[in-house]
Amino acid sequence: MATLILSFHLLIILFFIAGFPAGLILNHRGFRYFHSAALAGVTLLMALGIPCPITIWEENVGDVSYEGSFIAFWLKRIVYLEWFDPGYVLILDICFALLVFTSFIWHPVNKSNKN
Repeated sequence: MATLILSFHLLIILFFIAGFPAGLILNHRGFRYFHSAALAGVTLLMALGIPCPITIWEENVGDVSYEGSFIAFWLKRIVYLEWFDPGYVLILDICFALLVFTSFIWHPVNKSNKN
C-alpha cells in the first residue's frame, strides 16, 4: 500500500512540474489557477516546515520499508530528493513557484477562454 501511495505522490509532483509548461501551452484559465494555487499551498507547507499530507498518509499506512522493492526504493529517492540538502529543495521550490506566478504577467491568461 505504501508503494501505491508513493506512486500517487510522484504523480502529484509530476503534475506540478509538467503542469507549468502544459498550462502555458493550453493557456486554460482554470487549469493555470488551480496549478498555481496548489503550488502555493505546497510551497507554504514547505516554508512553514509542515509535512506534506501525502507523506503523513504514507507513514501512517504501517511499517514503511522499501528494502524489498526496487520500484519503491527509487520512487522514494525521487520523491523525497534524498541526495539534496532540504534547504536547497525549499529554495528550488520557491524559485519554481515564483516562475509560475510571474508567468501570469509575461504570458497572460487567455481572456477569451471562459472555462
